[in-house]
Amino acid sequence: MLSRITIANSSVRHIALRGATRRSINFEASHLMVSSLNDESVVEIIDDSKDPRLEEVYNLRYNVARKIMHLPRSHPVVYEQASGNYGVKDALDDEDSTVHFAVRNPNNGKVIAAIRTVDANKSVLEMEKYNWHNLSATIKEEGCVEWCRLCADPSARGSSAAPMLYIQSVRYHQALGNCNFTFMVDQKATKLLKYYNNWTIAEQLTDEPVRCDEFEPGRKSYVMSMPMGKPGTTARAKFQSHVYYPAILGTCFMKSYRDLPAEVAVA
Repeated sequence: MLSRITIANSSVRHIALRGATRRSINFEASHLMVSSLNDESVVEIIDDSKDPRLEEVYNLRYNVARKIMHLPRSHPVVYEQASGNYGVKDALDDEDSTVHFAVRNPNNGKVIAAIRTVDANKSVLEMEKYNWHNLSATIKEEGCVEWCRLCADPSARGSSAAPMLYIQSVRYHQALGNCNFTFMVDQKATKLLKYYNNWTIAEQLTDEPVRCDEFEPGRKSYVMSMPMGKPGTTARAKFQSHVYYPAILGTCFMKSYRDLPAEVAVA
């Protein structure tokens, strides 16, 4: 059984002092805690490439990429679904090494955020396939998984939906014995990059941004690593105290995914 912090299923009150002003914030933490890896009441875990729920994930990808990156329907990864909608899918989505995580809007049942993880020891990652960056054997030897294809409906941005994907993916892969995550941060996301470098234990693997222009010409990103450490080690304790638990507590102060509007902004 994975460890769970004690705030689950409870109301927590936070008092913040700013000069002479006292502000109180009430929030519910119960929606953050998933009782086990088999409990998909909050985050759905999809590890079968033939699962029909993936059509919803691929359609969300397309809608977001079309709106933000102006991805054309003529792009090789775009396909027409049986429903008449369009989706974004690539070869890694069919690999056994790939696991998807998704969150639905409880007010309309639609997938509003999703992320993909790919086992770096079982598949060639995108960054390696396109010669953007090759991970070292040292990072891979303790089990390494890539976070990629994060997408969220605009209505879900700023809510707890996307962070919960990361939290549950950590639980899932820690249970499988993986001890490292790798991911890419857009060079334009300077605030996010500073956050990772200054406030977490993430390690920047590339001094300069590398190409990652499969969807958007000219796009460049930094390659990052998030070491989680093996169970019972100082490295694991550091990850839990500096990244995992702060992430859980941080989402408590975000807009709840349960309160999102029923309208889907990009559909």
